[in-house]
Amino acid sequence: MRDIDILKQKLGKRAGVNEVLSKYCFLRIGGPADIYFEARTTKEFIKVILLARSHNIPVTILGEGSNVLISDAGIRGLVLTNKANEIEILDKATKKERNSAVTPRWESDSKVGTFKYEFKDLDYDESNYPRVKVKMESGVILPQVIDFLLKKKVTGLQWYAGIPGTIGGAIFNNIHGGTHFISEVLEYVRVLDKRGKSKKLSINDLGIDYDKSRFQESGEIILDAVFLLYTGDVNKAMYVKKEWAKRKSLQPRNSPGCAFQNLTQKQKTKLGFPTTSVGFIIEHKLNLSGFRVGDAAISKKHHNFVVNEGKATAADYLTVVKEIYYKAKEKLGVTLVPEIFFLGFNNKEVGEFRSQESLSLRKTRKLEIKKAYKNSKKLFSKP
Repeated sequence: MRDIDILKQKLGKRAGVNEVLSKYCFLRIGGPADIYFEARTTKEFIKVILLARSHNIPVTILGEGSNVLISDAGIRGLVLTNKANEIEILDKATKKERNSAVTPRWESDSKVGTFKYEFKDLDYDESNYPRVKVKMESGVILPQVIDFLLKKKVTGLQWYAGIPGTIGGAIFNNIHGGTHFISEVLEYVRVLDKRGKSKKLSINDLGIDYDKSRFQESGEIILDAVFLLYTGDVNKAMYVKKEWAKRKSLQPRNSPGCAFQNLTQKQKTKLGFPTTSVGFIIEHKLNLSGFRVGDAAISKKHHNFVVNEGKATAADYLTVVKEIYYKAKEKLGVTLVPEIFFLGFNNKEVGEFRSQESLSLRKTRKLEIKKAYKNSKKLFSKP
């Protein structure tokens, strides 16, 4: 019997396949995994990972399926989702640290249609409020915990309202909401390392950067984390959360997320554009509104999203993304950098997005973001 069949047998009836996996991909497309399994507790999560490793079966951790595109060929090995969702409010913190200077990343101009892509008017500084520690398992759903904590008069996560995903995924990507990164309020993360050992990593050990953490390369798996949040102005946080979610509602749910990272400041200045927003560029400069291949189409609500309007395949989606990519090169002389992760694809299919030029632009964008923050040393790890 093959190792993959032995693992299926050991996991029992709860081991699913494509029908289960597909509902966690927001694009609702993508091929099957060899095995799909939902762990209900952190203990079970660890047990299943170690069991798969003992049979030399690769493990892919999938949160709520946002920011990923799964190949029509599927994902080999085990795809595992952590449903462990305990939240514990710990002691109040005495130290004030990991605060960010509030310096807007985006430029807004309602006259030329960029405002809908941006949020700087909602920003404010919470650094003078008392801190409180909150422990969360990596399977906690981000929108749910924001509501839960606001009811408990705990603020600091309102910037991420309207962003689907889990706490583990948020840390993995160091997600941003306007001028804020989730690394601002992280204290430490507990992980399962490659040797199967549990260990704690402080914020300074996480390799935090713009849309990046060490976990994208280290092979370590996030189990839980302690956050340093605020006992702040709940009414103000509630307003921001509602307004943020309202603007985020422009962002379609039948999509994996933003297709491309925003331009660098150098690209914006060279082109003389009013914003770095790729959504603005696709809509107003590339004139690709409504472009589609099969059932994969550029959204008219937010043009940096490619949506599934029926039975789109991953190949359809990729063709639309490449049309945007090559049109930007041809018409504007600009190389766009994808923001989503491609799972199950080979270099022949997505090689242009992994080129040295793309890596260089990612690095430039990260450096620009760091310079926008006076306290960036507290936000991001050393290079």
